[in-house]
Amino acid sequence: MAKLVNWNPLDIRFEYYISLSLSADSGRTWIIGYNDFYEEEEPTKYPYLESTLTGPKVEHSLFLKENENIIEDMKQMVEIICEVFSSPICEIDIDKQSLIEWIINLQPTIPYVSIERDLIPSIEYLDYMLKNLNVTDHFHVGAIATNLRNFKQPYSENIRITEPIPCPSIIIDNSYWVTLPLILNGTNSVIRLHDSKLTPTDINTILKEWQIGTKLQNLEFLEIEFFTTQDLDSLSDEVSKGLDLTNGDENDGRPTTVKIHDEFICTLPSPEVYFNLIRSDGMVGSIFPSDTEVDSGAPSWITKKPLFNVVLQFPVWRRQV
Repeated sequence: MAKLVNWNPLDIRFEYYISLSLSADSGRTWIIGYNDFYEEEEPTKYPYLESTLTGPKVEHSLFLKENENIIEDMKQMVEIICEVFSSPICEIDIDKQSLIEWIINLQPTIPYVSIERDLIPSIEYLDYMLKNLNVTDHFHVGAIATNLRNFKQPYSENIRITEPIPCPSIIIDNSYWVTLPLILNGTNSVIRLHDSKLTPTDINTILKEWQIGTKLQNLEFLEIEFFTTQDLDSLSDEVSKGLDLTNGDENDGRPTTVKIHDEFICTLPSPEVYFNLIRSDGMVGSIFPSDTEVDSGAPSWITKKPLFNVVLQFPVWRRQV
């Protein structure tokens, strides 16, 4: 009977719980979860309902008693909800490896995916996942579960991935496997790389190609975080080599925020010194790196160079006429 009703499309989100809302009515949300972690005392009876009113928004929650098959139960519930309401999943936060294969088989095209760290067992599995899961809006890939994550370990070329990730917005944790061709040949608008192994020369190439305009035409924001023993001045010299940079002005119209995706806006720092790179079509890319000295982990009796955590941000914008 329910399947015969012409329902309005549901926004179905599968996180640590199942969240349901109507696209046309964002003020009401239905939650299905196991135990209410906000409760100080264990309820005496399950299932139980609870409604919370916050301003104009109301949240109706159905809490079920925990058991050994929570993930399987929730997968079945999501499958039934999708079928009954003829609505696809719009977002999934993957905290169990089994959910990766499940979502590929159930719904290989999905707007929002976030995968927690240590769930992807190898580069080979990552490559398989990237080829079989089409994420259309925002893709957050957690760190791979391998000892190669340690930045002190050597990295081999055969464990890198060169094919672009066809998703507008990507965040990659421990992104040692991300290569220069993956960035240059992609169509991403937002790229955030944590613990990157791209070199200053690689970053210089990215900036040059962006300025030429034949690659990275959709880029709106680039952030690369990496570790180095190189000081910021000499590193900046390498990154900016051969670039026609101009000094930035705090009143030049540079944006103070950047939209990572529909539900997350990132506030940009307000550096005292930054540089602009101007493209022939009038687009401006602002470059501002920052560094923080961190503990290298080497024994105190070993003479060592300081280790810096560097974050380079590159928002792209257009001056208002």
